[in-house]
Amino acid sequence: MLMRPVGFFREMNPDNLSTFREPILGDPGQGQEYDREKVVEYLRSGCPLFDVTEGTVDVIGGKFQVPGGSSVVGDGEFVWRVDLSAYVEEYSIALPADFLEFIEMNRYEVPEVSRERLLELSRQVRGMLNFRADPGAGPRRR
Repeated sequence: MLMRPVGFFREMNPDNLSTFREPILGDPGQGQEYDREKVVEYLRSGCPLFDVTEGTVDVIGGKFQVPGGSSVVGDGEFVWRVDLSAYVEEYSIALPADFLEFIEMNRYEVPEVSRERLLELSRQVRGMLNFRADPGAGPRRR
């Protein structure tokens, strides 16, 4: 099963437009109402998939920084950057309707996700972000 990325905005990485396609502010008419506090908490509860140690800076108004903001978390179906919660909290940015429906369907709690699914998502995220495994790193199997 493929993952469904949310919140990978063009302004965050203009060098990877295959992943970071949509503008962060998009069309204001596309958004739907949502419970911001509950959605922020949901986003902060995602399962870790890919850690990046760099901090990110707010690309809209420079109001905040997020340590590890470009790290990726998920819920077994959708994946998003750690800093997405800050954009929702600060700006109530528009989120895809199917993502909001999934969150509501799960009563604003990230569902249990199997270890195998998390590993699969982690590999997919690595590819989506154009990272590659270094065959020389780590112990060699015989």
